[in-house]
Amino acid sequence: MTQPVQRGTHSAHPLFSVNNVPLTNVEHFTYLGSVLSANCDITHEVQQRIKSASADFGRLSSRVFFNHNLTIDTKVAVHKAMCISILLYGSESWTLYRHHFKALEAYHVRCLQAILGVRWWHKVTHSDLHRRAKVQSMECMVMQRQLRWVGHVIRMSPNRLPRRLLYSELQERRHSRGGQMKRFSDHVKLLLKKCQIPPSQL
Repeated sequence: MTQPVQRGTHSAHPLFSVNNVPLTNVEHFTYLGSVLSANCDITHEVQQRIKSASADFGRLSSRVFFNHNLTIDTKVAVHKAMCISILLYGSESWTLYRHHFKALEAYHVRCLQAILGVRWWHKVTHSDLHRRAKVQSMECMVMQRQLRWVGHVIRMSPNRLPRRLLYSELQERRHSRGGQMKRFSDHVKLLLKKCQIPPSQL
């Protein structure tokens, strides 16, 4: 049996056992369909989400996406309901970097190209693909989900755990020297800035 360990600044690995059987510390662990990492990086989670969504797209390709009897709107609706839901499961709490958005958008574009029958030599831009399919970019979808979730957490009562975690600070010290991993609060502030939303009006 295994357990994920998320490292702190000075904390030792906690020891747990089930029926006197010790749990082994691992770097990555799948829990409820999500990949937890010891360093709190979501790269493996994003990769796993893309694989799962790609598999779902492949299963539906012949019956839906390559079916000439269905309209583009129907195909896109199925893509959003099935593939995008799998792809962005749990994305409300993700702390994303630019390379994560690029990977998600690359998958999104490949699916739209297949649905619309567009090939690379047609030289159709990503924005034109979004316009033809009447969908948003992957970054916009993620931003909407995350802002909706943050608004939901803020409206919770102060004693609720998600709200306490959102407003919490590290007990020992804020940041160590050197390059820092982006915190979720930093990510939310960046989203607010991009959307031109004052924090007081969130």
